[in-house]
Amino acid sequence: MGVQFESNAKEVKAAIAKLEKQALRETAKLLRKEIKRTVPVYEGVLKKNVGSWVKGKSNETPVLQIGVYNRARARKKGYRYAYHAHLVQFGTVKMQGTDYLRAPVFRNIDKIKDIQSDFIRKIEDIRKNGLPEVGDEEADD
Repeated sequence: MGVQFESNAKEVKAAIAKLEKQALRETAKLLRKEIKRTVPVYEGVLKKNVGSWVKGKSNETPVLQIGVYNRARARKKGYRYAYHAHLVQFGTVKMQGTDYLRAPVFRNIDKIKDIQSDFIRKIEDIRKNGLPEVGDEEADD
């Protein structure tokens, strides 16, 4: 009878990476709603073109990006391109800008922290205890 060593390091890392991405996606849901609510036009092209992306390879820390679709992505999704997004954000000589992208993020920092902290607790549980154990099934005799 010998000792068998079994490593779950890969599974634990994969579970942690999955939770990190889930946390960013939940944050993105909240921020997309708030940004669309902040856009100064009630209905229109710009609201439809607000999107978010969670980027990062499996060996990298994921990153959340929120912005307006570029021409190719808008066309791919079936939307008209919001060519005026930067004009609304930063303004022009004749129009004052409306900070519809950054302001909702800063206003909702507490909600973002709450969302992230829920997932951080789950990640810390996995780091301390490993993956939850799954019991062996016993066949009925």
